[in-house]
Amino acid sequence: MNQHLDPQLAPSVHAVLDRLRLRIRRYVWLEGLGWVIAYLAAAFWATLVVDWFFEPPPVARVVVLAAVAIGFGWVVVAQIGRRAFVRLSDASMATILERRFRNLDDSLLTAVDLTARRGGEEEFDPAMLQRTCREAEQRVAGLNVAEVFDPVPLRRSLAVAVLLLGTVVAFGLSTPETMGVWTRRNLLMSRELWPRKTSLSVQGFDEGFVKVARGADLELIAKADARWPVVPQVVEVRYRNEGGAQGRALMNRLGSATADEPWQRYAHIFRGILAPITFDLYGGDDRIDDLRIEVVDSPTLIDMRLRCEYPAYTGRLSRTLPTAGSTQLPRGTRVTVLAQANKDLIAVRIDTERDDETTDRQTLDAAALMAHPRSFEYRIESLDADTNLRFTLSDTDGITGREPVRLGLVAVADQSPQMAVRLRGIGSAITPEARLPVAGRITDDYGVDRLWFEYAVDQAAAAELPVELFADHPTTLKLTDEALDADGLGLKPDGKLRVCLKAADRCDLGDGPNVGTSDRWLLDVVTADQLRSMLQSRELVLRQRFEAIVEEVTDTRDVLLQLDFSVGEESAESDAADEPDGLAEGAEPGDAAAGARASSLSLKRLEVQRATTTTQKNVHETEGVTDAFADIRLQLINNRIDTEEQNSRLQQGIVEPLTHIAEDMLPELRKRLELLEEHLADRELAQADRQSAREQADATLGAMRGVLDRMIELEDFQQAVELLREIIAAQEQLAEKTQERQKDKLRELLE
Repeated sequence: MNQHLDPQLAPSVHAVLDRLRLRIRRYVWLEGLGWVIAYLAAAFWATLVVDWFFEPPPVARVVVLAAVAIGFGWVVVAQIGRRAFVRLSDASMATILERRFRNLDDSLLTAVDLTARRGGEEEFDPAMLQRTCREAEQRVAGLNVAEVFDPVPLRRSLAVAVLLLGTVVAFGLSTPETMGVWTRRNLLMSRELWPRKTSLSVQGFDEGFVKVARGADLELIAKADARWPVVPQVVEVRYRNEGGAQGRALMNRLGSATADEPWQRYAHIFRGILAPITFDLYGGDDRIDDLRIEVVDSPTLIDMRLRCEYPAYTGRLSRTLPTAGSTQLPRGTRVTVLAQANKDLIAVRIDTERDDETTDRQTLDAAALMAHPRSFEYRIESLDADTNLRFTLSDTDGITGREPVRLGLVAVADQSPQMAVRLRGIGSAITPEARLPVAGRITDDYGVDRLWFEYAVDQAAAAELPVELFADHPTTLKLTDEALDADGLGLKPDGKLRVCLKAADRCDLGDGPNVGTSDRWLLDVVTADQLRSMLQSRELVLRQRFEAIVEEVTDTRDVLLQLDFSVGEESAESDAADEPDGLAEGAEPGDAAAGARASSLSLKRLEVQRATTTTQKNVHETEGVTDAFADIRLQLINNRIDTEEQNSRLQQGIVEPLTHIAEDMLPELRKRLELLEEHLADRELAQADRQSAREQADATLGAMRGVLDRMIELEDFQQAVELLREIIAAQEQLAEKTQERQKDKLRELLE
């Protein structure tokens, strides 16, 4: 009979269990939502307080918002997730009811537990289970499941939630502007600042940053609006660089705000900025965050060249030159400056200075630089004076170069031809038939165009006589055969001739060609006899000079004759041996002999050195005498008063032998004297060298005396000339007396 029983819980029992389960889930959701709302409200107030007092940057606000989100997730999971979705079994519900309602006496739990098992016939009596189920049904009837719950936690969470949420709502309704600022700053991450009593601004940081040239100074200017309630006494700047170094400084207060200028200014200078700097400003209750100074290269010119088109008269082709501070160019050159910058430019200001004054200012703007923003050209049509150019560059970063790039152009005026010329073979006096040859060199940078003699006779006006050029515009003109022939100038004895040589170049600027002028020579015009007499007097003076030279060479020969090495040394040794009493205390006789030899050697060396010096002087003096005699010969030739005998005597008899003496014989004598001085300590070598030097001195004296004899011939010639002059004068006197006698006889006959 028991096998047909199937004990089950009554529907009313299931209804109680389901109602309890629903009430539990609703309780959990309400309590969890209360804590979630309370958390969000508390987070609002916390972020509001932090943001109000500290105004963290967006990055910090993102971190705070992320922390709030994490906390929100934890609260949701802890208060709702882990409780609201837990499986609530009938057994658990029965257990809760049994604990709360003791009168159930475990009947509900037993019935729920046993009816949930399978194979109950083997484990318990179905009839008893049926009876337990009916008992449980009877006892749960009329139970109030609400009594299972403790309302305090739920009320507390809801109260906290309502309280906090109410404050937030009230705050939002009362100060919607503040709520809007919080929303934009903490949810939208805006850089908007909280309303305050102080208003700060920074000059030049409209986009939050400014660019400066590397190594430059930056003056930071902050302004506080004096129309706001509070104007800060101090403004602080807090800065940091990329390396992590930090610092802070108080800005200097500049003046005071006025009604016309309602801004209080503050200044701070960042000096020598080499790396980017980020800084914040604090003043009153206002602050400005994350301002940045970016460092860029200063604009400058990395290459500058000059394209030069030279004036036509120079004959030079156009060329491009590199610049090096100051560049010299011919006056009148057309100059184009070709410049290359290191950055893109938006403007170039060009100041032109002449005579230390700015005479012109031009600006190349962005339109002119559009095609090639890193290069530009500037042209000077004609460089007529020294010019200094200053290029001030402004680039696309808004940087203007601290120092302008300078370029100096020196206008080199064309110089007149350089005249290094002299009259050759002409003295201070000439004959009317003279020929005036000119020797030397004329140079000009760009070529000589014209050459001429300018002369004036007595007080007459100057005249010109052109000289033919044998090349087109030579830059160097060597004069050899050019001469002024005075035969056709109308010169007369006792007159004067002023003459010079002039040359003109090819310059076609300004006043025209530049003219170079040689020395101006003032020449006396004399008769042929007067000039011969002057030259003869000069020759006599030269002969006296040469006689003095011969005498000095004779003295040198005599010095060599007096040097006797063997006799001198033996005498010194004998003198030292014959005078033992003269020795110093403790000295040996050999020491005295050595001292005597050393003294004798020093005297000989001094004599030889003196002879060597005198010989060297004789060389130079002989060369001077030689040149003077050669000049006398040329003057005779150029004045056309020379004879074959005079030419032969002066050239072959005097000039050529003197040249041989000055260039060969005297230098050879000097060499042998130097060799003698070197070997003075060696008796045998010294004797041989002395003999060699003496022989050379004798040979030189022989040649010099031969020349001197040719010079003395002039004196005999002059005596003959004087005798002839006396005879001519006597003849003239005799002729005059004869004429007077004839006149007297004729007068007597007439009487």
